[in-house]
Amino acid sequence: MSTSREGPNPLRPYYRPPSIGLPQDTPGATSSGTHGLGPKNGSAASYASSARDIFSDVDYSDYFSSDSAPSGMESVQKMFNDNLYRYFSVLLSQPFDVGKTVLQVRSQGAAGTTPVSVAEDVRSRASSYRGSVYSDDQYGSDSDADEPAYFTSSAPSAHSYTPSRSRRRNSDRSLSPPPRSPKTIPPSHQLSLKRADSLLEVISQEWTKEGAWGVWKATNATFIHSLLLTTLENWSRGVFSAIFNVPDPGAIVGLGAVTDVIDTPYPWASLGVAVAASVVTGLLLAPLDLVRTKLILSPVSDPNRSLTYNLRTLPSYFCPTPLIIPTALHNLITPTIAHSTPLLLRSHLAIDPVLTPTAYSLCKFLSRVVELFIKLPFETVLRRGQMAVLSSQEYSATGGPNMQTMVEVGPYRGVFGTMWSIVREEGTSSQEIAVGAGAGKMVKRGKKPDRKGQGIEGLWRGWRVGMWGLIGVWSAKAMSSSNTGGEF
Repeated sequence: MSTSREGPNPLRPYYRPPSIGLPQDTPGATSSGTHGLGPKNGSAASYASSARDIFSDVDYSDYFSSDSAPSGMESVQKMFNDNLYRYFSVLLSQPFDVGKTVLQVRSQGAAGTTPVSVAEDVRSRASSYRGSVYSDDQYGSDSDADEPAYFTSSAPSAHSYTPSRSRRRNSDRSLSPPPRSPKTIPPSHQLSLKRADSLLEVISQEWTKEGAWGVWKATNATFIHSLLLTTLENWSRGVFSAIFNVPDPGAIVGLGAVTDVIDTPYPWASLGVAVAASVVTGLLLAPLDLVRTKLILSPVSDPNRSLTYNLRTLPSYFCPTPLIIPTALHNLITPTIAHSTPLLLRSHLAIDPVLTPTAYSLCKFLSRVVELFIKLPFETVLRRGQMAVLSSQEYSATGGPNMQTMVEVGPYRGVFGTMWSIVREEGTSSQEIAVGAGAGKMVKRGKKPDRKGQGIEGLWRGWRVGMWGLIGVWSAKAMSSSNTGGEF
């Protein structure tokens, strides 16, 4: 027994007795200093005391700092700072949002423009009048029918005809060009816009007519809508993920990282959950968005501009039936493109945010540009649909048929009917063409004849300010990442 304790067991030569803590001189220790299984070292108390000594020497304060478990006041302060940042962001972008909304709902064929059919009729009647001046009958305009003809033959001509003075006056009046119809003067509360795509003109006229209140209209409504949209969308996504047993694509994991669609075991199911949550949230907040649009387009002189008053006077707190399809289409574009872009880049194009951060950021920027140009036509249709609902008899307490607006509102004919009306029927549009050619010669600029409809440009009112916003955000992220040396 003593020899087996002093040396390794011949049946288990690979076994080495555990040695925890500092070596101690015990009766069970060998001459070489290795610990045996004596009565003290083999006890559980010795192992526990040695382990306690080891762990007591390690400082774990860095792993359990106060930042990882913030207090209640720190959480409240962080929430306040985030909401304050969001409010100032809305405050900076609200003038451009007001101008974009005005251009989207404005009817381009009203207030100071002449319809194409009337213009062609005036042009044809004027040309016939000019032709009649040069092809007048043998009686000059200065000759009088009652005076005798001293220098002509006294024999009556077979083709001569002397109309009376009254009939000649009537004929001259009928050949005269029609009087110009006076331009329709818009009401005092409406804007008199000269260009159909000038966002700065809308902002300047709002400032001139209504001051700062006109430029920053519906700021509080926009802030509340954006805050509720983010909160309810995250909550809906979590509920749908729990119901269908699908990972939440926007859940926050360790170290503040956000789960992406491609990181989940079922990416397409997670994408469907994100899209469904966004659509449901948009439908739930449709009444608030309706009131927000009404506050933007109504003058500040309207006494009933309170957000709470307009919400109380709504006939229903559900999404109106004509707005279900436009609202759903408008809200499914952003999550579809935002969540499917990483899935496409990382799984099919091998573009990773860690290995190729610059290419990944550039592709994300291009996806935001595509999202902007796809979303703007549906946003235009939605804004016109909202004004059509507010002008109905059902919403007479909120707006009604006599609701005052800053511009003449265009018609709403459904999703694709409204798009077709804007492109091919509403207003007129003209394009510049080059007249003349040749080397070393100046090329003159002319205009094509006016065509009916705004063209395809009428569906993308306000795209310039959207592009400048995307470029500014992307440039700021690129500069911050280059200063910190991280990815952007």
